[in-house]
Amino acid sequence: MMSGPCHILVITKKEATDAIPHWKELRELRESVPDEPKAEKPDRLEGTMETESILNICDVQDSVEDASRQLAFFFPNFYIKKTDQKVEKTLALIRPSLLKERRHSIMQRIKDDGFKIAMQKEIILSEEQTREFYKEHENQDYFPVLLEQMTSGPTLVLALTRENAVAHWRDLLGPKTVEEAKKENPNSLRAKYAVNNIPIDQLHGSSTPDDAQKELQFFFPQEHTLALIKPAAAKKHKDDIMQKVKDAGFTISKIKEEALTREMATQFYKDHKGKPFFEELVTCMTEGPSVIMVLTKVNAVEEWRQLMGPTDPEVAKETSPESIRARFAQDILSNAVHGSSNREHALKSIECVFGEIDID
Repeated sequence: MMSGPCHILVITKKEATDAIPHWKELRELRESVPDEPKAEKPDRLEGTMETESILNICDVQDSVEDASRQLAFFFPNFYIKKTDQKVEKTLALIRPSLLKERRHSIMQRIKDDGFKIAMQKEIILSEEQTREFYKEHENQDYFPVLLEQMTSGPTLVLALTRENAVAHWRDLLGPKTVEEAKKENPNSLRAKYAVNNIPIDQLHGSSTPDDAQKELQFFFPQEHTLALIKPAAAKKHKDDIMQKVKDAGFTISKIKEEALTREMATQFYKDHKGKPFFEELVTCMTEGPSVIMVLTKVNAVEEWRQLMGPTDPEVAKETSPESIRARFAQDILSNAVHGSSNREHALKSIECVFGEIDID
C-alpha cells in the first residue's frame, strides 16, 4: 500500500441509493466468471482488472458504516453541505477582564451563533508575546492600555469554525472600538461585553482568512514529536496502532523501521538510568525492529501522550480504555509505544534518530 500512488474513488450509483451491494456483486461476479474473450463480457471492468481479482486490487467496504468512516478519512469535507459559503477557521481572543467576569456567557454566545471550537488554550501572555502579536498597533495611543490588559491575566484563545467564519465573527464583534460599537451597533459583542472602566474592547477576531491563518499559527504552532512502536507491539499490532495514529489526525513526517541500538535506547530512557528495571527496559527496546516516527500536529507532544495513555497498561485500561497502551500493551515495560515528554525532549530525540531537526 505504500509502494506507490493509490487511486481513491467515491463511487455512486444513480438509480439506487445503496451502492455497496452492487459493487460487491460486481466483485463477486468477476471472481466467479472464468476468463473468456473480452467481447463476450462488455460490462467487465477494464485495464488490470482483466487479469487480477478485484478483491486483490480494490479495497471494498462491507457496510455503510465502514464506507462512511473511510470517506471521512480520505475526504473529510465530503458530507459538508454544499453552499456558496466556505467552511473556515478564525481566531478569537477573549481578553483577561472579560474572561474573568463573563466566561460562561460569552462561550455560550459563541456556540449559539453556530461556531464550533476546533482548538482552545488559556494562556498568560508575556509582554514580548503581546508586542509581537500586536506589533502593527505599537505606535497607537491605546497600545499601553492594550499591553497592560493583555498581560494582566489569562487570555482564552479559540480557533472557531463555521461557514464564512472570519466574516461572521467580525460582524458579530461589531465596530472596532467600544465607543463606536455602543453608538452604531449596541447589539454587537463589543458593545454588549464591554467591561466598565476599561476603554478597549475585550474581544479579538481575525480580519481576513490570511490573517486568521497567521494568527492561528502564532497561538497554535505545528509541533513535532518522536513516536515509537516498541518491538513486541510492532510485531503484533503495527497496523492497528498506525491506524489510530492517522485517525487522531497526526501527519507522519518521517518514518523508519529498525532495531534500536543500545546507545539509542539508553538515550531515550536516560532519566531511568540506575533504576532496578533499567537494564530490562533497554533489553526490551533492542530485542527487535521498532517503528520510529516523527508525528506532526498542533500540540503534537501532549496529544501523542494522551493517545498513548498511562505508562502502566493496567492503569490505562481503567482511566483511558481507548488508549494505545490499554489496547495493545503487554506489561509496564513492554507497553507498546514510546513518546517524547516535552518539546525539548522531542527535538533531541528526533535529532538522535534521524540526524536532523528540520522537518519539511
